[in-house]
Amino acid sequence: MNEVKGSCYCGSVQWEFTLPVKTVVKCHCSMCRKSQGSDYSTWVVVPSEQFTITKGSEAFTKYQANEKSSKNFCSCCGTPVFSVNGKHFPKHVVLALGTLDSYSEKLAPQIQVYTPDKAEWVKLHDDEPIFS
Repeated sequence: MNEVKGSCYCGSVQWEFTLPVKTVVKCHCSMCRKSQGSDYSTWVVVPSEQFTITKGSEAFTKYQANEKSSKNFCSCCGTPVFSVNGKHFPKHVVLALGTLDSYSEKLAPQIQVYTPDKAEWVKLHDDEPIFS
């Protein structure tokens, strides 16, 4: 079984999941840009039953973004632990690719979304399919 581990910046919260993942998405929407503080976000979409918090579940804070979606952060360092996107990926957790301790080089983006909302300076990658 292929196991992938992730953690927050300070190490207070750790998690793991098993492969395969549903997809890896590069998102250009304004909400992702704002919440990540970057020009776009890259998310690994994992079936919920394959994901486990292994350390520090008491150390994260939940932000309920809307009725179907939430974001969970480490309350010590602010790193995104996992998100739930009930609109697009029910029964899945969404993890920031940069928080993975292993395998991140093998989980390249498979699709780009919300490209009309992208930051002006971002160049789209022709080898990644676009779904607007």
